[in-house]
Amino acid sequence: MSNKNNGRPDMRGIEAFVAVMASGSMTGAAKHLGIGQPAITRLIRDLEAVLGFAVFERNGPRITPTRNGVQFFEDAQRLMTNYKQVADRAAALRDTRIRSLTIAATPTMAAGLLPIILAGLNIDLPACVSVNTMGAEHLAQAVQSGAVDYGICALPLAHAGVECLVSHRAALVAVVPRDSAVTRVTYQMFAQSRLLTLGNSYRIRHKIDAAFGRAGITPQKELTTNSSLNAILAARAGLGIAIVDPVSALGVAIEGVKTVPLQEDIPYEFGLFHRAGQEVSSTTTQLIEGFAQASQALLPPAGS
Repeated sequence: MSNKNNGRPDMRGIEAFVAVMASGSMTGAAKHLGIGQPAITRLIRDLEAVLGFAVFERNGPRITPTRNGVQFFEDAQRLMTNYKQVADRAAALRDTRIRSLTIAATPTMAAGLLPIILAGLNIDLPACVSVNTMGAEHLAQAVQSGAVDYGICALPLAHAGVECLVSHRAALVAVVPRDSAVTRVTYQMFAQSRLLTLGNSYRIRHKIDAAFGRAGITPQKELTTNSSLNAILAARAGLGIAIVDPVSALGVAIEGVKTVPLQEDIPYEFGLFHRAGQEVSSTTTQLIEGFAQASQALLPPAGS
């Protein structure tokens, strides 16, 4: 392929690429976008010429995304989402009756807390609401750049250009099968039971390891995952005892499990963020109040 990557990718090419990835074929993308298959093929080839690498491997009528294509897809999909949000905001400016709200949240917050906050806004909830789930690092970038209006995630999130509007402090919890006789989890239990928890050493796992270290305990077996819900479901299946954030454990209704306290409080803090220096609007004030009320109702402060 000739390297012509001296320009910027065209939005129509990116849209075609995302459609092909989502549908699995050029034909499917053409039907989705309402254009002919030759046009899709041309858009993809033009995109590859600008990028300087192939996004698909072609074997007759069949196509397979290349390694670069898979990696580029995440950015392309995010760009298309942001593009739609820009269009929605433009519509809001054209018609004062239309209001929009864009919130980024980690999967935990999007599932366990955000619906409660939005429900609390009731009739004040904007007509157009967009919720994007992403990791904390991507969330910080989205808030900082103004791609989203607000972000909700666990602390720490000390990025320049991002301001915490309100936070809530609770404690990590243990999750066991509902029929378990356990009412309080001690660290000594992990000499026999498998530890089920997150693998990110910079966040929850760091605090858990520190607590085990203070107790002089080293779990003999563990199952780590990138989702608290996975750990909770593993506990339901009897694979061990989960130690997870309380938002996932209490904010998402999962049958067959129960939440019990740990032998000591391991702090867990989360907050509502917006871009630093941004005006505090009436929507911001309502979200701050809604966040505080929803957090207090779902999770009493640690030590209470």
